[in-house]
Amino acid sequence: MQLGRCPVCHSRISLEQVCQDDAGRELLAELARLDSTTGVALVSYLGLFRSGKRDLANDRALKLAREALALESTQWLTPALQETVEAIRTKRNQGEVKPLANHNYLKAVLNGVIERGVSFTPQAPASQSNDFRSLSASQQRLQDTDW
Repeated sequence: MQLGRCPVCHSRISLEQVCQDDAGRELLAELARLDSTTGVALVSYLGLFRSGKRDLANDRALKLAREALALESTQWLTPALQETVEAIRTKRNQGEVKPLANHNYLKAVLNGVIERGVSFTPQAPASQSNDFRSLSASQQRLQDTDW
């Protein structure tokens, strides 16, 4: 199954090829368990560990992702990841391009997020937030529809 094309090199990306690598498969599984906001924030954060000349290996990305997710619940971790990414990207735009080596910066931001009480509550997907979860509700909706 083709996922599409790489936005950088335009080569095809195959889901089968990504899943051939154990670490890549496990990383995808970790990301699939997260809500979309936390997943995007985590992937952006992992990108901060990549050097300008090399890609981040899947096994290292998996290790870093698991370490980050173990730091705190997503309630606090998600805004901390977002703030970390924004701050590091700002520094990089000013010329400081050194990749992260550990989670110390994230831990400091996380402490600040918790102290300020900035939390994140994931939204339920639209398909789960409607009134059609039961058979009787679905039947009632069909009866109420004027075809």
